[in-house]
Amino acid sequence: MFPKTNKPGFYFSLILMALVLLQTQTGFAESRIRIDLERKTQKKVALAITDFVLKDSAADFIGIGKEAKKILEKDLMLSEWFSSLQKPVFEELEKMERSTSKVDYRSWRQVGAQWLIKTEYAVLKDGKGQTLTFRLYDAVNKRFLLGKRYKASRDLLRKVVHRFADEVVMQLTGKRGIAETQIAFLNQENGGKEIYLIDFDGYNLRRLTNDHTVNLSPAWSPDGNWIIYTSYAARNPDLIMIDTNGGRRQTLHRLPGLNAAPAWSPDMQKIAMVLSRDQNSEIYTLNKDRQLERLTRHFNIDTSPTWSPDGKKIAFTSDRSGTGAPQIYIMDSSKGDRSKVTRISFGSSYNDNPAWSPNGDQIAYTSRVGKKFQIRVYDLNTHKSRVITTGPGSCEQPSWSPDGRFLIYRKRENNRYDLFIQKVGNGEARQLTFSSKGHSPAWSSYFSH
Repeated sequence: MFPKTNKPGFYFSLILMALVLLQTQTGFAESRIRIDLERKTQKKVALAITDFVLKDSAADFIGIGKEAKKILEKDLMLSEWFSSLQKPVFEELEKMERSTSKVDYRSWRQVGAQWLIKTEYAVLKDGKGQTLTFRLYDAVNKRFLLGKRYKASRDLLRKVVHRFADEVVMQLTGKRGIAETQIAFLNQENGGKEIYLIDFDGYNLRRLTNDHTVNLSPAWSPDGNWIIYTSYAARNPDLIMIDTNGGRRQTLHRLPGLNAAPAWSPDMQKIAMVLSRDQNSEIYTLNKDRQLERLTRHFNIDTSPTWSPDGKKIAFTSDRSGTGAPQIYIMDSSKGDRSKVTRISFGSSYNDNPAWSPNGDQIAYTSRVGKKFQIRVYDLNTHKSRVITTGPGSCEQPSWSPDGRFLIYRKRENNRYDLFIQKVGNGEARQLTFSSKGHSPAWSSYFSH
C-alpha cells in the first residue's frame, strides 16, 4: 500500500549530471568563517557572485546566464546565511579575471568578499538545454572549496541552480540548504479547495489536484514523493494519496465519517490520522498492511497529530482538559494515551496545529493571543514557549522547513489569506503567496536525488 522510498529518477527526470571537479580540502571546521550553528548572532558571510560567462556555444539569445544568476543570488540571500556584495565593488576585479581561471584571493578579500562564486555555462546546440559549471572559492583562507557541473533541459534550469545553492549552504554549515524544497498548500476556488505546489522562492506555482471539491490537510511523505490529504470528492471525507507529479493517486483509507489530519511517520511505515468511527474524533495509526491501531481513548476530541523526528512521540490537539479549550499534548506513539500524556500549552484558551521541528527540540503551534491567533514555539529543553509572530492579522497553521530554521504559516488579515515564511528568532516575515486564499501550508522534506 505504501510507496517505496527509492523512486529512481525522481525530480530530475531528464538529463542531469553533477560532477565534483575538485575538492582541495574537506575539513569544514578549519574555515575561520564557518558559521557556528549554535550562535544566533553570527554575522552573514559576504558573498560575491560574478556574471555567468558563456563558453563554446551558440549565442545566449534568451538570457539563460542572467536568469540563472538571479536565481542563485535570490536563493542564497533567502537562506539568510549570506550578504551579497554589490557589483560596483568588484566590477574591475571581475573584468581582470574574466579570461583566466586564476583567482586573486588577496584582491577579493580587499573588496570585502569572504566567498566567491564563478560560473561558466554553455547553451546546447539544439537550444533545449544548457550546461553550467559552478566554482566556489574561500577568499579568506585562499582555497577552492567546491566545483559542480550540471547538464539539464531548459525547463530544469531553476532546479539545477536551486541544487547548487543548497550545496553552497552545505559547504558553509554542514547541513543541506532548502532552496530545492517546495511547499504544498490549499487554494480556495470555485467553492472548493485544490492543492497547489510552489518553490521555496515563490516561483514555479502549479496546481496538483483538479478535484472540484473540498480538499483538506495536505501532508508530505518523508521522501518528498507523495502527498496525502482528505478529499470530499466521493461525498465522504476520505484519505487520498497522490504523487507530486499528479500522475498517480489512490484512496488510502475510506471509512464512513471523518478520515482526516494525516501525518506520515518518519520511517514511512505508518500514518497517524483522525477517525470519527467511534462517534468521536480519535487518533489512529494506519500501517502498510492497512491495519489500524487506536492511540487515543477519550470522550473529548483528539486531533492534529504530528510525529517527533525519531518516531517515538506524537504531539496532538485535545480538549480533554475539561474546559472546552483545545490544548497541545504529547503521547507515546505506540502506547498512545494509555501511557503518560503531557500537556505543553498553557496561558491561552485555544491552541491547535502542532508541528514538531525536524531537529526534535521544538514544537510550533497556533495559539490565541488576545483577540488574534499567533504562532508559538515550545522548547522541549526549557519547557517554555514564546510567541514568534507579531503585527496585524492572525497567524495560524505553522509548518517547519526541513532544516528547522524557518516556519511557513497562514496569515489572515482583512479577509485575505496568504502564506508567509519567517526565520525562527527573526521577526521579519516574507510573503510567499498573493492569491488571498491560501490555507494549510505543508513544507516538503528534502527531496531524494
